[in-house]
Amino acid sequence: MSTRLLVLSTSFILLCFGIIHSQNLSDTEIKKIKTEVYKIFYNSIETGEQLDIKGIENNIEDSLKTGFIDNGTYFKTFNELMVIFRQNIKGLEFQKFDCTNKKVTILSEDKVLLTTSGNYETKVLDGRVLKGGFAWTFIYSKINGDWKVIHSHMSNR
Repeated sequence: MSTRLLVLSTSFILLCFGIIHSQNLSDTEIKKIKTEVYKIFYNSIETGEQLDIKGIENNIEDSLKTGFIDNGTYFKTFNELMVIFRQNIKGLEFQKFDCTNKKVTILSEDKVLLTTSGNYETKVLDGRVLKGGFAWTFIYSKINGDWKVIHSHMSNR
């Protein structure tokens, strides 16, 4: 429910500020944007599965300080979130993500909303294998010619 609320409230705010105007984009432009954003998204999945902290960080831009949410905890900055992530990743042997649902919604030529859900599997160094589901929302912005995540809301179960 909280993910839906975030998506609705973000869309409302963008609409109020007149930022949403993807209907002015051509089909070719929309296809190009979706291709670019999916490429960055899949790169993020791959780097996450490889436990590659630098690779994950390369897809994030935190200069706007929009905040990040992970399992109900709000982080003012991406660096705050990464402190926890770096601690947790040390105990993992691997992680795997299967995105069963995903959708890109183009808000403007330089703002995109990506929602996804699916299943994960993680092996802890002590041999335990943890499985569950996830639902994530990412807001991308094109900054200096590159698509970057400026906000995320991630929930795992």
